[in-house]
Amino acid sequence: MEATALPGAPFELQRGLLDTFNACVPAIPYAAATAFLAAEKRKLGGEVDLPRIGLAADGLDAMHGVSAAVRQIRERGARGFEVEVIGTDRDVDRRLSAVAEVQTPYYPGLTLGVPGVLAMVEAIADGRYDLVHLCTPGPVGVLACLTAQALGIPLIGSYHTELGAYAELRTGRPELGLLMNGGLQAFYGACELVLSPSPASDARLVELGVGADRLLRWDRGVDLSRFGPDLAAPMPLPGEVNVLYAGRLAAEKGIDLLADAFLAAHEHDPRLHLVLAGVGPEEETLRARLGAHATFLGWLRGAELARAYAGADAFLFASQTDTFGQVILEAQASGLPVVAVNAGGPASLIEHGQSGMLAGASAEQLSEALLAVLGSPLMHSRLRRGGLAAVRGRSWEGALDR
Repeated sequence: MEATALPGAPFELQRGLLDTFNACVPAIPYAAATAFLAAEKRKLGGEVDLPRIGLAADGLDAMHGVSAAVRQIRERGARGFEVEVIGTDRDVDRRLSAVAEVQTPYYPGLTLGVPGVLAMVEAIADGRYDLVHLCTPGPVGVLACLTAQALGIPLIGSYHTELGAYAELRTGRPELGLLMNGGLQAFYGACELVLSPSPASDARLVELGVGADRLLRWDRGVDLSRFGPDLAAPMPLPGEVNVLYAGRLAAEKGIDLLADAFLAAHEHDPRLHLVLAGVGPEEETLRARLGAHATFLGWLRGAELARAYAGADAFLFASQTDTFGQVILEAQASGLPVVAVNAGGPASLIEHGQSGMLAGASAEQLSEALLAVLGSPLMHSRLRRGGLAAVRGRSWEGALDR
């Protein structure tokens, strides 16, 4: 990972991979012995009642879509399966000791734990899993992938993040985007099936070489007992007309386009005030740019996040790389009209003009759509009702059953 930040990235990456492989070689005989002993113990243990799934994921201590989905699995369970979450983070079922904590290149604040080879082999072999589910192509996911393949355990993957696009956006180096896409191709190519959250992600996975016959849909749900127009007391927000954004304050989330669109709308309607619920590497730049026209709430969870939705007048989302768009559902469930870029996962969550507004990826088009919604009580009401109707059947229980 450190090699990707060096000027000669492709060459340095190859050298880094070779060094990593050489460092792991001494563990291989012990890993084989550990796997053999675990297999023998499994024979003695008899049959288990439910199929057992080992779900491997990285970076669950951070706030993002993967951690939110895994948290729902742990809290609600998956009917008919016994699921154990494997990782180096705190809130998992099988926590592996980390031999290193690596700062993610080009993304300040996101640290990933690197598990030891023996720890991973022992966890997967001893877990008696019928299937290993790979959520993230980070250190935990990659090592779980290799271990399951070596042990002959079937693999499925789930696609959550446009890492190729993220790499290129955050670095400005197309070759790193290509390297990331090559890694994703190998990672998801090892899976018998891949769970995709949206039609846009289907197309992306096909580009990566995953056959359409290996794709299954796994979308997300929304907690309808928490988010609702009458379920939370509105948070007092400072503007006369408050436009809310929730999510990471990061370039890959289209945060620059969001700021451009808001400022363009604010020129036409000075009553508008932007409220941002989230943190991220671009926060300081945004603060300087938006000044008194914006309020930064930091990360909000649970009741506080629901109150922020309830206190706003509209929701603005400018990401072009989201595979799904969880916050779109939360805004719709809260009775907020949504204005979003017509790209990625959000495009499949919004019926234009009925459950939200979709616009082109330009500040002019986004600001025009936002002003149209806020300037027309009839449109505001229609989108509010349409959004509530769209999420009525999108519970987390339904998503986990699928």
